[in-house]
Formats: sequence, C-alpha cells, structure tokens
Amino acid sequence: MMGINLKADFSMSGRFPVSGSQPGPAGGGVDHIYDDGYVRVDDTGNAQGFTSYWGYDNPAQYDPVAHTLTFHSASSFTTSGSSEAEDAPYIGFELAYGGHLGRWGRALYGWEFGFGLLPISIPDKQPKVASLEQTVHTFDAGSILLPTGPYHGGPSGDGQPTIHDAATPQSTNTVFGTVTGTQTLKAMLYVVRLGPALHWELHPRWAVSLGAGPAVGFVDGEIKFDEILTSVAGSGRNTGKITGSELVYGGYVNAALMYHAEQNGDFYVGVQYMPLSSMSINGDGREARLNLAGGIYFSVGFNWPF
Repeated sequence: MMGINLKADFSMSGRFPVSGSQPGPAGGGVDHIYDDGYVRVDDTGNAQGFTSYWGYDNPAQYDPVAHTLTFHSASSFTTSGSSEAEDAPYIGFELAYGGHLGRWGRALYGWEFGFGLLPISIPDKQPKVASLEQTVHTFDAGSILLPTGPYHGGPSGDGQPTIHDAATPQSTNTVFGTVTGTQTLKAMLYVVRLGPALHWELHPRWAVSLGAGPAVGFVDGEIKFDEILTSVAGSGRNTGKITGSELVYGGYVNAALMYHAEQNGDFYVGVQYMPLSSMSINGDGREARLNLAGGIYFSVGFNWPF
C-alpha cells in the first residue's frame, strides 16, 4: 500500500532549552564545551590547573590586553513561527478479508474487513529567527603566544600551549540568530475498516469490486528535532523528541481491478480514498498536527478466493 496527500502543520512558540554544548561548572578539572570552542581535561588531568586540550573558533574571542579568551554557549532560545510540510509517498501494507452474502443483479454483494499499517515521516526544514540567551565564560590565557584562531588543540599535552582550566563566569548575553536543521513528525498509522462491498465479473479473466464504510485508526508518533543554532558567537546543536498518540476516525471508499491468473489466485490493483480526522503531538511549545483528511492510498497485491 502506498499513501499520498498526507500533510503536517508545525508550530513553535516560546522559550526553548538547548541540549547541545555544556559549559559545565566554572571550576577547573572538568570539561567545558561551548558553541565557539572548548576547554577540556587533557591527558595530564590538567596538572597544576593548566590544560592543553582547548580550542577556539574566532580571533575576536581573544583579548590581548587582558590575556583572556571568551567563550559562549547558548542556554536557551526564543522563537515563534509555523509552517506546512508534505513528503510522499509512504509505503506500508494492508490485509483484507471478506465474503459474499448474495446477488444483486449481475453483482455479488457482501462485506469486507481490512487492516492497514503505514509508517509516516514528514520533515520540517523551515528556518526561524530566534533570540539566543548565552552563558559567557572567560579563561586566563596567561602570557603564552596564542595560536591564531581557529585553533583546536588535542588532549596529549606534549608541546602544545596551555591555558588555565578554570572559567570565570560573565553576565548572560542575548544575541539574535537563526534556528535551522529539521524537526520531523514520525508516526505509525494503524487503521481498520469494515463495510459493504460489490463484486462484478466482467470477463472470465477480469473483475472489479467497490467498497465503502467507516474506518478507525490509531496514530503513535513523535516530533524529533535536530536543530542548529547560529549566531555571531558561533553555532550550537539542539536535539530531542516529544511523543504522543491519538485515535483517528473517518471513512473510506475503494475500488479494485482484479485479474484471475488462476482458479484460486488473482492479481489486483486498487485505489482507496480514506479521509480521517487529524491528530497532534505537542509539548514544551512545539506542536505537529498530522492532517489525514486527504489521504489517498494505492495498492497492488494478491487475492485468494476460496
């Protein structure tokens, strides 16, 4: 089964924490990870309060008068906006069973029960303008000849310049930036349907069927986000997910063309229109609404009459 015309509406509004860089406590002997560099514990364990395992991205981070390096880490961001996204086709499968109850003119009438499963993944890549709140730390670089940035030292400590490993906290900084990357609605649609069906034999080798009726589904999904926060001070990463599930309901109309390959075996192609109610996942200022109202499903498969 292949589904098309399924859409999602995404929205964000409020202040969001950032999961990426971890500046850590201000003291020494711990790893400090920033959007524009790092000061970490080297292989000596930061002997005598110095480390060679440090790096910075921008020459503007160094103050040659105070002999300090300044690092920034986005702790939260504020943004708002909405967008619509669609990504198709979605490939799943369906199983159906039915029977004939009688004859109506040249047609056989009966019933059909179906169960379908369809994985859905719709990404939103719309960039957003944001206000970023940053933690700011400075480190004493001493009197060393500072390598020109960008510079990224390693953990070995052999022959590499060292700086003091204890951070000095500064006032929180607020800057404008952008949020890029993706937030993706991933969902699994489980749906059952039951309704009357008509069957016509057109030819010894060909037949058609029509059906319609109610449908009920269950959607289990998540909003998974992997975002890049960019500002003049560098870039950081924010990842996470929000989960949710909901019942959906509606109806279906379908048609199928069958080819009798042998006495008890048919090949068929079919199309099904199944409008269902929408479902939403929300939390922490994010929402993704899955719109199933226009769902169209094509199928190819096998049919065994008995």
